[in-house]
Amino acid sequence: MAKHLSVGNLNLDMYIVVESLPGPDENAIARDAYIGPGGAAANYAVAAARLGDQPYLVAHTGRLLEELGITARLRREGVSLDYVKIHDDQMPGLVIVLVTAGGERTMITMRGANNLLRGDEAQGSFNVAHVASRGPDVLQRVCSSVAADFTSYDPGASNTSRYPDKVVEAARKCSDILVLNRAEYRHIAGTNNIDVARDLLGGRLRMILVKRGAEGAVLVTAEEAYIVEAYRAGQVVDTTGAGDVFIAAFNVYLLRTGDPAKALQAASIAAGIKVTRRGAQSAPSREEVERALRTNPPRVARRRRGGG
Repeated sequence: MAKHLSVGNLNLDMYIVVESLPGPDENAIARDAYIGPGGAAANYAVAAARLGDQPYLVAHTGRLLEELGITARLRREGVSLDYVKIHDDQMPGLVIVLVTAGGERTMITMRGANNLLRGDEAQGSFNVAHVASRGPDVLQRVCSSVAADFTSYDPGASNTSRYPDKVVEAARKCSDILVLNRAEYRHIAGTNNIDVARDLLGGRLRMILVKRGAEGAVLVTAEEAYIVEAYRAGQVVDTTGAGDVFIAAFNVYLLRTGDPAKALQAASIAAGIKVTRRGAQSAPSREEVERALRTNPPRVARRRRGGG
């Protein structure tokens, strides 16, 4: 069982389901509402646990999250909270998610106790270290504090837009995989051209993974690009946390198989199943992913550097 260190945010997510997202000065009538745990690092940890590995979450939160039973729920999922600091005088991170029946969403975020995260709270050796939605300084402290077979970094939109050069610099020093969505890739590369991703590689950084939602994902290495199609598991209900599930499954299966194409297939399946369920932490089980890999794996195209 591989050990994953997941570093980043632990939130309380409040979902409000509406017919359509309201504009300025508009009122939307809620069809449903529910709360649950969230935060990119916590989402990753739950997904890794459901896929059969052992995650350790590194985060800060407020006592309210414990009183609401969120920390107990994470423990039941198999997530170790040994490196989670609970503060009596801090509000937990809070995210209000407005989501439509078709999966469209808008979010309001308050970081709260998440602002106290440094990245050096954990020590020891892990198979994977994953840093999610945090700045380059946190990534570098993680790199200095723990040993990992490989590290993945998903900086998030706020970091790629504010200091793209620092994100790339830190990834080259500390991360094997840089994970971006399409908008974040444009911030980093200055273009939509995926071939430019190879120019960003160097140092420790050997892979760039660009998530493209309903269009699948692209993984770029120095020698080859892999393009995986999106897995269609049914009607899209909620896309919140799908990217976290994607990278968790990719890391789990890259460790198990050493095959980037197989890891991309598993990641596409896991994210495709997750979006048919509500909540950020509705990742599928290992059995569900394995079944789809056997019966209906998504296609992966390969393109070698300088070739077709």
